[in-house]
Amino acid sequence: MNEQTKPTYPPGAWVFVSHSHKDLPEVTKVRNDLESQGFKPLLFFLKCLEDDAAELPGLLCREIKARRFFVLCESENSRSSVWVQKEVEIVRSLGRTYEVVNLDKEEHQSQEIIKRLARRSKVFVSSSHSDSEIASRIALRLRQEEYEVFDADSIPSGSSWADEIHSGISKAAKEGFVLLLLSKRAAESKWVATDLQEALALKGPVVPVMIEDVHIVFRSLPDHLRFMLQGLQFFNFTGRPFDVAMNEMLSMLRKRFIE
Repeated sequence: MNEQTKPTYPPGAWVFVSHSHKDLPEVTKVRNDLESQGFKPLLFFLKCLEDDAAELPGLLCREIKARRFFVLCESENSRSSVWVQKEVEIVRSLGRTYEVVNLDKEEHQSQEIIKRLARRSKVFVSSSHSDSEIASRIALRLRQEEYEVFDADSIPSGSSWADEIHSGISKAAKEGFVLLLLSKRAAESKWVATDLQEALALKGPVVPVMIEDVHIVFRSLPDHLRFMLQGLQFFNFTGRPFDVAMNEMLSMLRKRFIE
């Protein structure tokens, strides 16, 4: 891909912040903490609709359905707000990725809570060059779901490949997770092995994804890679249409346990 055609991907996901407008000073701190983690927070106070409440539920539902990541600011004010409770109900019913910040606590530690959200939204995609087509499709879909993705396509032209890969894995290991696409070619790739070794050395979360028949992949894995992959939860991408498998994987990623 040359410099003229190489796509650019803006970092950071939009985050819908559900809150009561009566908590604005506390919510402002949450907004600042989100921005410090590279997120783009969305805070709404729909004053213009106060006299037309009938329109509000539909507007809220459409806006929430368009988002993937949420922070639910809980407080006495939010619990007494019909509209905030409606937002929370919609978010939870859709199975979106969210974290809850309790504003009633003196130290609600929004920074740590938002770091957990960040670890659900930043991803390094490791793959063999031979699997670039499916890797690019998976990365594109992740970006469409507002994940911050680092992969081969995101390396700036003229940059040191090794340095950029190291930087991407380090960031994903500390602030997100590594998606390891496994095929026969990947099993035989020293670069994929290096990615895995580096991620595990940094104690980063690794999600192995089978993009080729499991038996073929395991027969091709060197013993040391098979040992490193022990105990990790695999996702099998094979044997189903791309969109079906992708939707299942996104659902799995949203439900991942984050320390």
